[in-house]
Amino acid sequence: MFWLEVDLKTQTATLHRDDCIHIKPEATDRKGVNTMKADGGWLSFSSVGEAMRFHKTQRLNGEVQACLLCKPLNHISDVSIAGLDINTPRTGCDACGTRVEVLDTKSSYRRLIDRLLGPK
Repeated sequence: MFWLEVDLKTQTATLHRDDCIHIKPEATDRKGVNTMKADGGWLSFSSVGEAMRFHKTQRLNGEVQACLLCKPLNHISDVSIAGLDINTPRTGCDACGTRVEVLDTKSSYRRLIDRLLGPK
């Protein structure tokens, strides 16, 4: 679980892991727990993506910062969605490989195929 500390006065949002010693989710008159009040709130989420999505959909000012102590984003890594084995003609260049990794969606695949094979 992750906690997003939203402070509307300073226009900051800080993401913490559940076991971080910096988090103190206490409800006050101006800051709520799992609710937004006049000065912000402490909001719990099951994933980092949900916290980021909430920040974006609520159109909160500022950017989400990661806590420097618990480092909640360290477990996230880039994972390739698909690997395409494409045989390319030999050009004599050692930098050219035959393995291509696509890190985006189908649209990246289509742009890549159009670029390599030409448009239909």
